Amino acid sequence: MDWWTQLVNSIADTFYPDRVVTESMDRLAAREAEKKAEEEKIVVKALEEGEVKLEKFSEQASIIKEKPKLKTVKPKRARTAKGHYKGDDKTTTNINEAWVGGKKPKSKKARKKKKKK
Repeated sequence: MDWWTQLVNSIADTFYPDRVVTESMDRLAAREAEKKAEEEKIVVKALEEGEVKLEKFSEQASIIKEKPKLKTVKPKRARTAKGHYKGDDKTTTNINEAWVGGKKPKSKKARKKKKKK
């Protein structure tokens, strides 16, 4: 079979998978076997790539004992591109756009004034 006939047959197979081809049944069976083998190779490769090898828990115990140190970040006011302070959007109740991180720092308590006698 020349290359043109093979090309036309492969295109016709994609558009009309139920058409009857004059090929012998042996060729059809061989073609189906090749397709199945290719699909199996793809599945096996995907399974190999998806495997995760885990280490034993006792080997990772030293990692678990160490506690991560959290950095305390000083709150900053959010700024526009020009450098001006941004205002809070009142329609969003859970996020404060005026502050970086979305939360306003807690206000300091005011000192009580001493009474003069």
